[in-house]
Amino acid sequence: MLVAKFKTNLGKSSHGGETLYGHIMDCARVAHRILTDNRFTPSDYPKQKRDQLLFALFIHDVGKLDPDFQAMLGAARDNQPLPSKHVKHEASTLDFEQLVSEAQDEIRAHLRDVLDYKFTSSIDLDDALAFAVTHHGLFYLSYEKREAQVLRRIRREWTVFNYGEERRTTLADLLFDYHPLGGLVIISDLLGSFCYEQGIANADNLIRDAQSLRELIDAILKASVVETVEASINQYDPRPNRGLRDLLTLLAGGLV
Repeated sequence: MLVAKFKTNLGKSSHGGETLYGHIMDCARVAHRILTDNRFTPSDYPKQKRDQLLFALFIHDVGKLDPDFQAMLGAARDNQPLPSKHVKHEASTLDFEQLVSEAQDEIRAHLRDVLDYKFTSSIDLDDALAFAVTHHGLFYLSYEKREAQVLRRIRREWTVFNYGEERRTTLADLLFDYHPLGGLVIISDLLGSFCYEQGIANADNLIRDAQSLRELIDAILKASVVETVEASINQYDPRPNRGLRDLLTLLAGGLV
């Protein structure tokens, strides 16, 4: 059901529009290549974390299913005035957490069939959702007690105490817990978007010459990847201060 929804909703507005499925798979192929290449992924990197990262990549843009976000993309695709209501798709992630939870077997089977990737570990849904929430560096996942339940909430201000909060998962937590690949969702998302905007089949030209993840990020920073992706985003969300270049610089700073 999730794959079908991805195929019938927009993921990109430029060049006549790309389905959400098309964008997801562009990114998944980049992530899969990085995860299976010893230049970027240490040979002893745990299989459970590889599984977790590829699963998280597949659901990272699930918030784009939000009808208001689809309206933004549709208007930009059709060269129509943007709707008055603007939303950040990461902030809509939890609207689809039940759908993601129910689709776990479907996702694993689909990635096995398309990428020949075999999952061997169970998926931590909390971390998968946290990757989706944090992948543009704006939000984090908070766990807050309401009566007898602890509920997930998406928050933005890191310095604010949220009533009833018992714990939180931020981008910094994911970078630490999944080091050196905690930024894989971000990198793959950028490269997948860049390839679509440039009309090229894959990111081989950038990936081929890099001898480490740090070198790959440096190559992305030197190329026009960030500017190309931000120009695409501006078509449907013309708000400033996305800071993608700063986010990549942060990722590079934690690598050797």
